[in-house]
Amino acid sequence: MAGTVLITGATGFIGKNLIPALIKFQKIKILVRETSNIELFKKNTKIEITYGELEKDEGIEQALNGVDTVVHCAARTIGKNFIEYYRTNTAGTANLIRAMNKKKIKKILYLSSHAVCGSCYEKKPIKEIDQPNPVSFYGMTKKLAEDIIINSGINYIILRSVSVYGPYDMEILKYIELLNQGISPIIGFGKKYINLIFITDLVKLIITLIRADKFSNQIYFVNDGNCYSHKDLLREIANILGRKSLNIYIPETIALFYGLLNDIFLPQQKRLIWRDKVKEMARKYWLCSNEKLRAEFNFNPRYTFKQGMKETVDWYRAHGFLK
Repeated sequence: MAGTVLITGATGFIGKNLIPALIKFQKIKILVRETSNIELFKKNTKIEITYGELEKDEGIEQALNGVDTVVHCAARTIGKNFIEYYRTNTAGTANLIRAMNKKKIKKILYLSSHAVCGSCYEKKPIKEIDQPNPVSFYGMTKKLAEDIIINSGINYIILRSVSVYGPYDMEILKYIELLNQGISPIIGFGKKYINLIFITDLVKLIITLIRADKFSNQIYFVNDGNCYSHKDLLREIANILGRKSLNIYIPETIALFYGLLNDIFLPQQKRLIWRDKVKEMARKYWLCSNEKLRAEFNFNPRYTFKQGMKETVDWYRAHGFLK
């Protein structure tokens, strides 16, 4: 079992779900910015809080003192251009790896993304051995970060997770709010398919991997094993909300222009969509295989989409994000 675990991205969606579950098994340190909202953690005496910034290469070495394993969740998922993504996803990772090598810390679990590999050309899930072909700046910079880790000499596990949903996810909330108003926006035309994973299943997997302590330089795709059509997902969410929704198909060119306007005129937290995300959402097949993870770690996600989304919607309503 790992000793003290340092978590980056603690105040993000995955971090907020992971830390309360992991603290039951491990001693935890978190690296956060001075400006981060740490209300969820600061009263928990079991969590050691350290301050710094990966992008600026500040506070990383101090945060690594006494650490055995790093769980690297920090990432930029919304950006205007390649440089914005690169500073966080690639340069920030490079700074972390440099500090880990200096401190001789030899284990890292990296939360990467399906976006690293890009979409499929048909309804055939891609596998870990397939050649990556990212279609977005986000995917490109996460792939560069993977390369840094792979070539670092540090023992790693890289999880290429598909789209994750659940409590604390503020990105999917924007679309659920539209569905709650009876609107189902779909970028492009024709059938589209996607894999998903509920946050609780992902958190359970991360804890399983940390406790197994087998950092054997492997990459794994992570999903719940199901293939969903966009229409079925939107219909299911509408049913959970108790609403009827109207599908509105938006041509990719119009969506890209709208995303550009969002990028130019709106701050990050208020953007409904952004150009980089449109590039991903316009693709028809975002499918991958989790066979490797199932075979090696008996990975068996518990949540169906209906169960996970019901829990997510209930959380939004309980915390005043959704009426």
